[in-house]
Amino acid sequence: MRPGRIILIALPVVLALAVAGAFAAGLRLVPLEVRAFDVRAAIAAAERFDGEIARDEWGVPRVIGTTDADAAFALAWAHSEDDFPTIQYALRAALGPDMLAADESEARGAYLVQALGVTALVAAEYETQLSADTRALLEAYAAGLNYYAALNPRERGRDLFPVTGRDVAALAAFYYPLFYGMSDVLTELFAPDVERDGARGQELQVHFIAPGDQHALGSNAIAVAPDRSDDGATRVVINSHQPVEGPVAWYETHMISGEGLDFAGGTFPGVPVLHLGANPDLAHAATINRPDVIDVYALTVGRDDRSYLLDGEYVPFERSTARMLVHVWGPFAFQVTRPIERSIHGTVLRTERGVYALRHATQGDMRGVEQTYRMMQARSIDEFETAMEMLAMGNTNRVAGDSTGRIARYYNARMPLRVDEEGLDWRGILPGDRSDLVWREFAPFSALPHMVDPRAGYVIDANHTPFRVTLSDEDPDPADFPASFGIETHMTNRALVGTAAMAALETISREALLAIKWDHSYHPESQALQLREELLSHDWSAEPELAEALAVIEAWDGRADFDNPHAALSLLTYQPVGTARSAGREGPPLDEAFRSAAAYLMAHHGRYDPPWREVNFIKRGDMAVPLQGGPDTLRAVYGARDGDGTLRMVAGDGLVLLAEWDAFGVFSLWAVHHFGSSNRPGDPHYTSQMQDFADEVLRRVPMGEAEVRESAVEIYRPGARRRG
Repeated sequence: MRPGRIILIALPVVLALAVAGAFAAGLRLVPLEVRAFDVRAAIAAAERFDGEIARDEWGVPRVIGTTDADAAFALAWAHSEDDFPTIQYALRAALGPDMLAADESEARGAYLVQALGVTALVAAEYETQLSADTRALLEAYAAGLNYYAALNPRERGRDLFPVTGRDVAALAAFYYPLFYGMSDVLTELFAPDVERDGARGQELQVHFIAPGDQHALGSNAIAVAPDRSDDGATRVVINSHQPVEGPVAWYETHMISGEGLDFAGGTFPGVPVLHLGANPDLAHAATINRPDVIDVYALTVGRDDRSYLLDGEYVPFERSTARMLVHVWGPFAFQVTRPIERSIHGTVLRTERGVYALRHATQGDMRGVEQTYRMMQARSIDEFETAMEMLAMGNTNRVAGDSTGRIARYYNARMPLRVDEEGLDWRGILPGDRSDLVWREFAPFSALPHMVDPRAGYVIDANHTPFRVTLSDEDPDPADFPASFGIETHMTNRALVGTAAMAALETISREALLAIKWDHSYHPESQALQLREELLSHDWSAEPELAEALAVIEAWDGRADFDNPHAALSLLTYQPVGTARSAGREGPPLDEAFRSAAAYLMAHHGRYDPPWREVNFIKRGDMAVPLQGGPDTLRAVYGARDGDGTLRMVAGDGLVLLAEWDAFGVFSLWAVHHFGSSNRPGDPHYTSQMQDFADEVLRRVPMGEAEVRESAVEIYRPGARRRG
């Protein structure tokens, strides 16, 4: 028999043995869809909703519904038209055991959703923790996604549909801890030496995410009362900094309903609520704060490896099983199971460094999405405070203003009430064998350092300490708050520049306020200029060839304007060092960062001093527009090297809004988005706002159903436009 014939006969046997071995190792034949999607049922369910989409000349969707739920249904359709892939990507993160993971990274994410208790929480508490109107909002939004998926099968991913209201709630519950530092804690436990990719924002950034350059993120928010403005107006600047692309990039929209909702602002893919923005009576902005609301406990594990020491006795772990399916090829997938362990503290994680338990502020609470909904509905500072008192969001500062001229800066945190014991470091690793260190209660909202209707007539937040706002004796006193709260005491450059500029103005005009928002300078006390002095004090005598580059650094005036010839080298040097140090990591040595920056500019520009406009860009598709601003300026631009001598903006200013009530109480809202309303290449609004964003120009936002309809260039019902 010829060798070829032998091989042909033997090959099926070898393949059969290989498949048998693979099945023994965990390979399983699974359905191509973990969930069965009934297209007809999704279309039939859509008939229950009454919603419309009005798109203005900028393509921004303003959804109008008879009820709030109808508006959520229309929002899901409109956002799917603009960015269905990212919505699906975001929602997959919350599916846990119901997801056929595309790769190992997704499978680990599915494990984490289960390990952190999100899957079990939603299964047990969805109908008890969330009100009926919130559940109706979530379920209508899910129905809108299903309707889009039914009518656009070529865009529909498998194993996600039908989406449920529980899935949408799970995504929100999963993401909230990431905004108050869960990703940092997980990274420190599993891989303390791995740099995270800041372009992914507060997205899950643990050891299985590919490392990359770190880009510090932040936000700005300012409110001015009528007695401090030059024209009797009340104004609120809304300027959260996020990645420019991905599941936590801002999407601009507007929800209107017959139940009184009329809120324009920004949201993220996969959720039916807007996290910041304004209605005709109240505007609110959000900034990230970092109170100490996560604790890590080191556990002593018993000899049986199934128990831990607590108050002198070994207590068994609560154990369950996480299930993950990882797609391999065709109909094949690996089925992976891993134990989930919980202690009295919370989720237990076994790492190479030891066994730890986590306890965090919103553990067991999924009401963050409901609090956000209530904040959208609030029509006064008092109503807004009532929503904030839910304490369901874990963190995020809020700056607000209302139509009566009241303003406020809230330091929002679900602050654990902890044992006050000398020598106990609540920011460090805690002993896991003491039950008295396991907190169960929280400080009331009123116990935090807020500023409501200050005599100064303004408030500002730039991710800095709440103890330096107006630079006056009105500012909260740190001595009035327990050290165990872990409230920030640092000042960002944005805070140094912004607080000084606001305090120096006797009255604050609209023009002066916007000039502060778009400011692109560094304060003399800023980290950037401190690093400049550190670099210049270094002994460079052994490298005389760098004298020309050092002269550029020395000549820098601390500004990042278009024609500045010294900003490029200075900021290329500063960003990798400064952002790492701000995050508590060492980062690259300053001298190495300088050499790298100098080499990068010389290689691509043939000089060390190209104007900043030739280096700093926002880019999308074939369009590249130069920008002013830089890392940690009020005009915040965080860039990544693009390999051609330029920087590509990856995070910072995104959706910028200005809400104002004139002296007669007439409301107006203004906005600009960094790209445009669509995330689809080739769409007219894929890049339609980039030039205005670069020019720092705001456009008027229509408010109210009548004005929205009048300004619309197209009004249609979900399902009237189809893709795929």
